[in-house]
Amino acid sequence: MSDTAELYYILKDRYDNYLRELTSVEDRLSAYSGAIASIAVKSINENKYYYKQWREGTKIHSKMLGKVAPGAVATEESEILERKKLLSRREELIKLINILEPQREELRKLAMAPDIDEEFTFEVFWKNELSSRVSVHKNRVHVSRYIIHPIRQIFHSDTITRHQLMEALRLRCFEEGRADIDVKLAAIGLTEYDPLEIVRRTHGVSYNDFIWIRFPGEKLCAEDVLVRALV
Repeated sequence: MSDTAELYYILKDRYDNYLRELTSVEDRLSAYSGAIASIAVKSINENKYYYKQWREGTKIHSKMLGKVAPGAVATEESEILERKKLLSRREELIKLINILEPQREELRKLAMAPDIDEEFTFEVFWKNELSSRVSVHKNRVHVSRYIIHPIRQIFHSDTITRHQLMEALRLRCFEEGRADIDVKLAAIGLTEYDPLEIVRRTHGVSYNDFIWIRFPGEKLCAEDVLVRALV
């Protein structure tokens, strides 16, 4: 694995953990309602009482909790402290997510691109009709399109970038963010999400169309790989 890919997966894991934690924090905060309160002590007729106070707009509201005694308002104090901690953590998580999001996306683009020195070709078919042939040489990607059709063709130009190629292949893969992604990858012998490696194994087939991808050395036809019966 390249340093870029390794860094991407480290950052992605951290980013995903922050998102999961944020969801958990939001769920826990949803158990509370109204403004954050504080505990005050008031003296009435020489007796001391605990009061719960909170602000709504410009008004301050209060509610008597009982006479002052050791630990008498421990539950209320704990709830207030917990809520403040959750609000502080939520604010921190949102900042971290906003910082990591563009970095994660930029690293993803770099990590998902094949090695610049890697050269390869593959053919895209619509059923058993050749739709296009792709040739990748260093930083150049050339597409020979034999069908110009919005449904039977996955490329929009004869010359594209490596990033555009990976994005086109990504559309022929299962979603990276799905809950069972590790299971899906393991089923095809992968541990990392790599669009090129995924389509090498799945041939980029979909239930939605009759497009599939053949790599050199594969003696296959549409009937061998498509998940839908040819009509």
